[in-house]
This record gives sequence, C-alpha cells and structure tokens, in this order.
Amino acid sequence: MKTINIAELLARCDGSFIPRRLDDFIGRQIIERQNGDTWVGARLIAELVVQGVQLANANQRSPLKYLLNGRPGLGKSALVAYLQQLLSCNKWNTIKLNGTECKVEMIREIAQQLAHTSLFGDWRMLWIDEADAIPPVAQVRFLTLLDDLPRGIAIACTSNCKLRDFDERFQTRFQAFEIAPPTTGEIISLLRRYLPDEPEVVNAANFADGNVRQALLDTKGLVQRSLQLLAA
Repeated sequence: MKTINIAELLARCDGSFIPRRLDDFIGRQIIERQNGDTWVGARLIAELVVQGVQLANANQRSPLKYLLNGRPGLGKSALVAYLQQLLSCNKWNTIKLNGTECKVEMIREIAQQLAHTSLFGDWRMLWIDEADAIPPVAQVRFLTLLDDLPRGIAIACTSNCKLRDFDERFQTRFQAFEIAPPTTGEIISLLRRYLPDEPEVVNAANFADGNVRQALLDTKGLVQRSLQLLAA
C-alpha cells in the first residue's frame, strides 16, 4: 500500500490539524433544502471567511462574528481553526469555551476582558463550541456583548443543531452558515491525498455518508491494517 502525507492524516484524525490553505477544505456546493434552509460546503465557507477577514482588516479590524452549524464531522472546528490562523491568534489571545461553561458571570467576565487592549497581536478570538448549550439567560447577556464588540475581536461559535433552532435575536447577530456534507467524490479526492492507489478509500467515502471525520478515521484504519500485515 502506497501512503503519503500520513502525518497530516493522523493530525486530521486526532484534531490537531490546523488548516492553512483553502485546499485543506472540500465542499463548494450550495444546497437549497425544501424546508427553506440553505447548506453551504466547507470549502466555500472558507473562501468567504478569507474575504471576511480581508474586508475587516481593510476597515480598521471591524469585528467578525461567525456561527457555524452542521452535523458532526463536517469541519466546523477546522473552519474556526482556519479563522484563528488567518488572524494570527494563538492561545494567549484566544478564549475557547464550551457552551455549557457560558454562564452569565462568565459572559460578563469575558466582556470585561475584551474591553482591554491585547498585548499579543491585532486580533483576539472568542471560540465557543456547542453554542446551542449556552443557557437562555446567558444568551440574553451575550447579545449585549455581541452588540458592543470593540475592533479587533472575532467571535466564532459552532453547534450541531440547525440554524432555526437558535433564538432569532442570537443567530441574526452572526454571519451564520449551515455546513453541507461534501459529495462522495470530494471525500474520495481527499482520501487519495493519503492513499493514492488504494481502492478501499471508495468504500470509506461511501460508508461515511458525508461525515469527513469518519472517512478519515476509516482511512487511518486501512493504514494500520496494512502495517499489521507487513509486520506479520
């Protein structure tokens, strides 16, 4: 079995991979659902994020606010990590929380922190995973934080729920996206970056049903089984 870029494959599987270019994403489709929802591919969202950062930097670092929704394995965290990289943010100027941690007191404390000038760069980021788990009373306090953001602040929230499941007052304060699953062909193209000649990647892509993370983990399994056979 011919393998290439295995370090990248492993990093994608364990969550440590940091996208640094648009080609690290797949999915450029726009899907209009019968219920009125619009799903957008991760690669296309990444392109829009790049444009958003460029526009913000050209306008005195105007605040950025993104809400990324979609089922597991579609690249929500990867998109936030890409935004973080575009803004040259690191652990010193990034606050990362789970929605369950966002009590009213925490939101108030964050608002106070964001009001101060950063010593570590032009941008600071607030990254909230599982934003749908923010308690309702804290969401109300969060609205004020969103309205009063100073320049040079980016807020990125992710969730596994649908956009319409959020309070309208909350979600309309963001540039919000529902992430479309990539096509099977797009997933196959991604997996062939690591196993260019392995026919089993087609099965991995088919069985994943749009879940990129699952397809990558199955591909990692193919590599491990190949190594076991070589060692036998």
